[in-house]
Amino acid sequence: MNRDQLYFDLFQTALEGGINHWSQCSMYYWEAEYGVEDLQGFRADVHPVDSEDDEDWDRMVIDRRVIARGYTLATTLWRGRVSWSTGKPPVVIREDTDWDYDAGDADVIVQLGLFGDVTYG
Repeated sequence: MNRDQLYFDLFQTALEGGINHWSQCSMYYWEAEYGVEDLQGFRADVHPVDSEDDEDWDRMVIDRRVIARGYTLATTLWRGRVSWSTGKPPVVIREDTDWDYDAGDADVIVQLGLFGDVTYG
């Protein structure tokens, strides 16, 4: 799996289950055309579910940059500080990389990318 595909898959897993316990999505873009995954331009706008008034919430953008930042933190500062589902995220990504992550791992990577910390349990 290449880096672009891994980042996209983490994004999609987070949006379709990983971050739902703390956020609500207001815009979700993932396909370029006819179901082809947009590996570079994926994007979602989310806000915390504890926002009481839609006009008061701070919109957060989750895109490739956020996933890349979160993944970098996950493989450096946070690699040994998080209980990963089946193993720590691989530092080096090659075509044969097959990290068995789950929605919780994708959630952690998004939180690291957005906040630089794991804010929501």
